[in-house]
Amino acid sequence: MSVSPMLEYFCSRLEGLSVGHFRLEVQNQSSSITPQSIIRVTVPSNALVEIPTLAWHFNMKTSGATGTNTARLPNGIDQVLNRVEVSIGGVSVASGANFYSVLSKAKDIVDGAELDAGMNHPEIITTGANNNYVDGTSVTVNEAPTSLNNSTQFCINKWKGFLSSVQPPILSTDLMGDIVVTLFLDQANNVVTSGDGLTKADFKASTNADTVSYELNNMYFTIKAYSMANGVLDQLYAEQMASNDHLEVGFLQYFAFRDNNAGASRFNIASQSLNRIIVAHHKNVNPVGTSRAPVPAAGYNEITDTGSDRVLDFGKVKYIHPYTQFAEPPTSSKNLYEWQLNGAKFPMFRATAEDLLLITRQSGIRGHVCNETMGLEQYKQDNFVSCMKLTLDAPTARYIQGLDVRGTSLNGYYNIYNNNNAAGNGVTIFLECGSSLFISPGRQVAVVQ
Repeated sequence: MSVSPMLEYFCSRLEGLSVGHFRLEVQNQSSSITPQSIIRVTVPSNALVEIPTLAWHFNMKTSGATGTNTARLPNGIDQVLNRVEVSIGGVSVASGANFYSVLSKAKDIVDGAELDAGMNHPEIITTGANNNYVDGTSVTVNEAPTSLNNSTQFCINKWKGFLSSVQPPILSTDLMGDIVVTLFLDQANNVVTSGDGLTKADFKASTNADTVSYELNNMYFTIKAYSMANGVLDQLYAEQMASNDHLEVGFLQYFAFRDNNAGASRFNIASQSLNRIIVAHHKNVNPVGTSRAPVPAAGYNEITDTGSDRVLDFGKVKYIHPYTQFAEPPTSSKNLYEWQLNGAKFPMFRATAEDLLLITRQSGIRGHVCNETMGLEQYKQDNFVSCMKLTLDAPTARYIQGLDVRGTSLNGYYNIYNNNNAAGNGVTIFLECGSSLFISPGRQVAVVQ
């Protein structure tokens, strides 16, 4: 006879546990960091380290705007990243996908946003002290938050890839070589917006010749670690290592393909588990010149607008960065979409944009994600990301359920029918794969994609 846990009396005890938060310094310089720089940090060794708690702290400011022109930080401070790589003992475990900022925004749409207003700069700041949620000062030309006593205003604490998905999340780093995280920063045009002024018309226009950029200062990392007073955990790992000759650590990693889709975009992969295919449809894949200005978000207010009668929480002012504005390609009739994987079609019919929204919602990592502030128009105009899930019920990277395409490399196509733009539209395709890290005696590591 089984009894519901709600009727049982018991406690689970873990004795001898110590918890600590550690500050980690970067391996190179920590201030005056400019676009396309490389930043490295080493995770503590000989400790039980909770990898997803790694957080990157820094100050950030824009530069280059002159006169009445404007330069603003993006809606989401992780847009500063182009790639995140993780290596262990000198072996590249997760090389990281290019276009990290696009992946981050696309996954926010698919899985639900996790931006924190106190750390992640989720919205573009327009003007006025009341609209500056970072330090409360009036922002006019360049955005440069005040930094008293070298304090930091921004933090990236939600990652995409190995750092957020590794299972188990707490690794015993004495079993492997040094874990080194390398961050590659993006170019300025993909991070900073440039406008002609603070009026409604000028803020979304960029006819100026300013060369805007950004700079990072006062960088450091923090991470959470544990220790156990007894040797129970060490004994457990030793027994598993003796019986299996290795420990298996699951994690997700992403591979990126960018193409100008004039009807079909090809991609290929060899992986033990292809979990999901995510496609971001760019409206402006290269924001330069007059296309660098902030883009008014569909349905929301602009500067000086007072649309208080709007529904779905659209009453606020909202702008987005043009590089991460995802829009449905133009068409004179009705666009239709499909994936082809080694000839098999997904879905089994040519889907409309409305079909893709449902399929994408059903492909979220946490199941069906609801978004009460994104209507169908907002999806098509600013958030047009599609996702096809190829697993059953894999909630974490421990579950290897996706397509095994190691024996024969997968040839895939993403097709768009009735596209009205003969020159094509920029798309970035991300392949989410379930990978395994094998830890063997002698601190040896190997990776199966």
